Amino acid sequence: MLAKPKPNRGRKFEQVCNGARDVFLRDGYSGASVDDIARTAGVSKATLYSYFPEKGEMYREVLMDEIARVATQNPIRISPEASADEALPMMTRQIAAWLVSGPALQIHRSSVAEAARFPEVSRHYYTTVTAQLREVVQGHLDRWVAAGELSIEDTDLAADQLIRLSGALLHERALLTCTPGAREAAIRQISDSAARLFILAHRDRDSLPISSARQDGARRDKPSRAVGQ
Repeated sequence: MLAKPKPNRGRKFEQVCNGARDVFLRDGYSGASVDDIARTAGVSKATLYSYFPEKGEMYREVLMDEIARVATQNPIRISPEASADEALPMMTRQIAAWLVSGPALQIHRSSVAEAARFPEVSRHYYTTVTAQLREVVQGHLDRWVAAGELSIEDTDLAADQLIRLSGALLHERALLTCTPGAREAAIRQISDSAARLFILAHRDRDSLPISSARQDGARRDKPSRAVGQ
């Protein structure tokens, strides 16, 4: 099967792509009209068609480029020397804030909505944005496992789980209500809880601080009160 020819990259190519990107991400593929795209891009329909004879070609081109651009903006910024206890709360907050940001939400929504019509675009999203974020998280988990701070059998799976824990409720709510962003307090509450759960699930009991171990022991040894006492 012959590959489709690349669109003509003339003087107004970037202008057309920028306008198309704004309309596609706002209205989706079906809701985007050529008239709206031409108006937003500030070009005539004839100019638009000179670059992209079909709307599908335009969608594929601009979404592929946008996905590649978003993939370069990895949200995780933590010191490579930071311990798991220090870094995980920061990491989960950064992931949660990114998951509810405008660009990440728009790309995710478009990739899911058009997965059947443009499977190659959705695959590109999964193998760039999703996979690269997971790769960065996994790299830190591998480091903490090697240092004996965490005990994880499958860091690839654990990285996926941590990302989903970090944005629990927030990401789904933002996707379904089409309202990007979230209050800092909500991000901190959910992401901090995710970090605590993850650490408790993957830390060896022998590595728990003495104070924590004593508190756990005290809770176990404390007699339970009968109902009504």
